Amino acid sequence: MQFTLIGGIMMKQKLLTYFHGAVEQTTPPSDFQLDSYHWFHIDGENGWFGFQKSEMDLSQFDLLKTLFNHYLPEGIKENREETMWSEYLYFGGMLPDNPCENFRIIQFQINDPHVDKDAIETVFKGFTHSSSMVIWNGANRGIIVERNGNFLEDEEYSSFAEAIQSDFYFTITFYIGKVMAFLTESAAIFSQEKSFFTAGLAINPGDRTLSFETILPHLLISRLGDQELEPFKKWFSILEEDKELLLTIKTFIENNGHNTNTAKKLFIHRNTLQYRLDKFTERTGLPLKNYHNFFTAYLACLYFSNNKPRS
Repeated sequence: MQFTLIGGIMMKQKLLTYFHGAVEQTTPPSDFQLDSYHWFHIDGENGWFGFQKSEMDLSQFDLLKTLFNHYLPEGIKENREETMWSEYLYFGGMLPDNPCENFRIIQFQINDPHVDKDAIETVFKGFTHSSSMVIWNGANRGIIVERNGNFLEDEEYSSFAEAIQSDFYFTITFYIGKVMAFLTESAAIFSQEKSFFTAGLAINPGDRTLSFETILPHLLISRLGDQELEPFKKWFSILEEDKELLLTIKTFIENNGHNTNTAKKLFIHRNTLQYRLDKFTERTGLPLKNYHNFFTAYLACLYFSNNKPRS
């Protein structure tokens, strides 16, 4: 018994959630991956999904073989370079054959699970350097591997995200990773970056480009206990009462305390901006004049931005 395409995809998603070690990718599994995973495919859908053999007993495996197409490697062509990078980054495999001086991983996630991957890849390849490659790791997420110093600026990814939303009518979020040496140990760093990206999507869903630097303040404030948060609730209560002021202070700090840029960003006159800054200082006793005050005020802005302060 096999499902219809829609039914099969729905069942697959449930199984990917149920088995914690499950993976999904667009490239066929390699011999390395076949050693520790059972792989399956759905007719009419691009991609393969696998389950760790250690997580599945024989009866479960036999049942899945009746529901989906069990992957058989004979006769299936592989993109060897993408496969080797996928093994290296996701499965603890050996370094890819073609060495590079350094590399950076740009993770991405699209809010539409039914995107045309071929069309998206074409757009990516027109935007990124010719030495970069796109590797999918699910229906709507994957990575861009930038190599040999051919790294785009963070602002370029922000502009790219806006262009994609305008042209394709869906949103995409990028995580800008760190430049890494071509070493076996770098795969572990990428594993940490995956966790940061997942956290960033949850705590800062409105941003189209994320990085360790943009996520860290949110993680810090989310980990403070009630005792540490008490000063925020008392000293910065004005930010809960006045959301316009909250946005102003947050934008001011994100623009490095630059009055003109902040006023332009908020579409207000500089005199209006100065009035709000003075109001904040008067109510909190915290002048925005140095790094320490900036950092404290920014954490307060993040705390009240979610509109759900702890009682």
